[in-house]
Amino acid sequence: MTTGNRKTDQAGGCTTPPQTEAVLVAPHILIAENQPAIQNLLYWMLQLAGYHPTVCADRQTALTWADKNTTGGDVPVALLLDLSLLGANEAEDFLRHLRANWQDAVGVLPQIIVLTTNPQVHTVLGPREHALQKPFHARDLLALIRQVTPAAS
Repeated sequence: MTTGNRKTDQAGGCTTPPQTEAVLVAPHILIAENQPAIQNLLYWMLQLAGYHPTVCADRQTALTWADKNTTGGDVPVALLLDLSLLGANEAEDFLRHLRANWQDAVGVLPQIIVLTTNPQVHTVLGPREHALQKPFHARDLLALIRQVTPAAS
């Protein structure tokens, strides 16, 4: 299925831009976001900033995507992860599970940037994780991505 210029893969409900030579050299960022409007915003913002975004509809879809798509070396440099619907303890548990599964499946962990509307999640995870409280400014997200992925900038 195609959404605008994005192509949805048949295996997991993640969308990615059509492959072009410029996209192949761009740093890959995986987006796990529940809200379609925010998915589109992040997708276009990252693509315009020179990144290769792949959008997954939720956290679980991102885990499935990692299992199926990173074997060919297409490991994202960063994962934008929406944890808005979780409490602080659930968010910590999910991150622990994500890291263990990703390490087992892929071997290389991307930088994780937590996006959340839950102030408790932001307060608890903020000191230990890269976290942004929604709503955030696009330039703040791009600055954080550049900060945590300096080799990819």
